[in-house]
Amino acid sequence: MPISFLDKNFGSTFFSLLDSTKKQIRIISPFIGYKTALALVNFIQETENELDCVLITRFDREDFIKGVSSITGLEYLKKAGVKMYALQGLHTKLYIFDNESVIMGSANFTFNGFYKNHEFGIFMEGEPVFSRECNNYFEGLLNDIKKDNNWEITLDRIAKEKTFCDDAVTDRAYSQKKPRKNESPVIIHPNRVKWGAKLEWNGTETLNGKEKRDVIEEILKEEDEKRIHIRNTGIWLKFEGNSENRIPNHQTYFGRRKKEHRKRTFFPKPPSGIKDGQLLFMTMVSTDKENKGTPIIVGYAITSGFNEKNIIDDDAPFDSKDRRGRYPYFVELTSGRFLKAPIKEGITLRELARELQSDLYPNPKSNFNEIIYTHRQKSHLQVTNRAHDYIMQRLDSLFKEFGYDEL
Repeated sequence: MPISFLDKNFGSTFFSLLDSTKKQIRIISPFIGYKTALALVNFIQETENELDCVLITRFDREDFIKGVSSITGLEYLKKAGVKMYALQGLHTKLYIFDNESVIMGSANFTFNGFYKNHEFGIFMEGEPVFSRECNNYFEGLLNDIKKDNNWEITLDRIAKEKTFCDDAVTDRAYSQKKPRKNESPVIIHPNRVKWGAKLEWNGTETLNGKEKRDVIEEILKEEDEKRIHIRNTGIWLKFEGNSENRIPNHQTYFGRRKKEHRKRTFFPKPPSGIKDGQLLFMTMVSTDKENKGTPIIVGYAITSGFNEKNIIDDDAPFDSKDRRGRYPYFVELTSGRFLKAPIKEGITLRELARELQSDLYPNPKSNFNEIIYTHRQKSHLQVTNRAHDYIMQRLDSLFKEFGYDEL
């Protein structure tokens, strides 16, 4: 099976995949165990291939002091040529082999996580779209760490940290002696020293220009929805603009776009789910007639789908400076119709929520709050066939009232 659950055998699955790994392994794990680190080092040293291994982990002194993560294990990995980067607040556990096979779940890269604890996760192979999303997640996180500062874990950093940890262990051993008469016991507080990128966020903070979210959890949810509902409609709301930079509602769809952009729409990450012949309802993140913020549908287009060449580079034949950073990916639009009127005259998401309610999205939402806000920080969302019929009927009516421009 290409997709299977793991409630045990994390370790055997990991090292079995490792045996067949030829070029590359990517690991995200908050805790690094000594035994597992040593096993990986042995494999790297014994393999005939030159293995590119990159690890993202925490570098918290308290973890090393308590032994939940091994500073010595990190030292061995570094000496074996593993590139390691530190991230504060890390919780994700992800293992990618040759960009093809993926393990994710609750298990840290430790002996207990792989062999003793009650853990749960998913193993996937032969799922190229899923693997590509996981690789995009890893590379995006790594780029954010590098942009924040130089958080690569070096042997010099490890050596200094080992000294601090040894001193702390000694201090704690001394403090745990039975106090003498009339002496108060020493209270030991956790060591708060942490080193690594600090990419913090809350509901409004962003990471690399986009709201930080648990991408892996979202991927699992999307895959689960596909397997349970089997309702991949190929009908999308494609959002343009964002809540921090809403599109003025007096503009028209073509009026706000440069001529060279008219047959393309842009994305922050590869829209691999969009296929040839599928339909995009172009949805502007703007304000309605009452100046309330809402996405507004102003037309539709047929797309030729996404392929890996659809990415802006320095040789792009049009002004792409504003696209190259936040929205470097695109799909071509082959045909379409767009409202020849200000954006505010289009179809608001609130209208769709009111009229369609739980029938708007293939995965039904339980309340209006979910329906209205599920689009936030997303570039595109699938909608149901019923939503397609409703939107097309409404657009036809608006086209008759205001006219339309064709692509």
